[in-house]
Amino acid sequence: MRIPNKEDDDFGKKLNGFFDEIQDAYLQGIRPSLTTTEINVMLQDGSVTKSTTFDPQSVIGFYRSFLRDLKNWNVGDIQETTGELNRTYCQILANLDNYTIKGYFGIQFNVLPYYKPDKQVIQIQKELLDLSAKNSSTLESVANTGNNTIKQELKNMSLDDLEFGDLFERLLQNQELIGKLEDKIKSVEKLYPELDGAEKKKNSLIYELDNLIMKVYQISPNLIDYNRLMQGEEGLVVYFDIETKVNAKSKNISNKSVNFGRMKSPAKKRISELFKEIIVALNNQRR
Repeated sequence: MRIPNKEDDDFGKKLNGFFDEIQDAYLQGIRPSLTTTEINVMLQDGSVTKSTTFDPQSVIGFYRSFLRDLKNWNVGDIQETTGELNRTYCQILANLDNYTIKGYFGIQFNVLPYYKPDKQVIQIQKELLDLSAKNSSTLESVANTGNNTIKQELKNMSLDDLEFGDLFERLLQNQELIGKLEDKIKSVEKLYPELDGAEKKKNSLIYELDNLIMKVYQISPNLIDYNRLMQGEEGLVVYFDIETKVNAKSKNISNKSVNFGRMKSPAKKRISELFKEIIVALNNQRR
């Protein structure tokens, strides 16, 4: 059962009350770790503008401190995912005799790449542009020379009058012929050794440019629910799942449905204590 729940039950409502307190304590506790600073960044066209960013390591520090204060929960490692969805989160778990409680605390944010405000960025871009212009004329010469060489080779083999489809079929059936034509192309490429040097130079410049990229981390410091998390929205997330163990001797087999009406008082008391511990641990982070 997902907490917050929609059960019309006293204990269900009590858990929702705990959840509201946890959400508020989580929001207030983690907000200082999401403080943004204004920085200068460079755009693709070389212009410099301002942006804001927060420090993900500060969030990790918050989670570490929070998890250390949980003495009655099993805590997992802090996880990070990157790509289309950027998340930092931690998960906690508590096993009772007949129930398993799982908790999730996380943030979802955007990572925007910019260039560092360094004049070297513009210089490298100019070098790449000049190199591309120089290579284009060389590549055109290679293409013309290569085409003429292949045409002459096909003529020598009396294959120059074949339609393209027939020539293509002949090539598929004759690997030796393909090998000869490839050798001719390679011999043409050797006539232009500057291309190899230009390719190495381009790769070197791109590597230098990549090292001048900086990441800007942005987030909306507001609470979102699980559905909005799955939709990729920025924000802070917390939720819990309470599951009934199918076999009390097994800690891994559980049923997601929970009947609060059949839950015994000791279990309710223990669950309440576990949620209260989280509230205290989160409030400790605000000191």
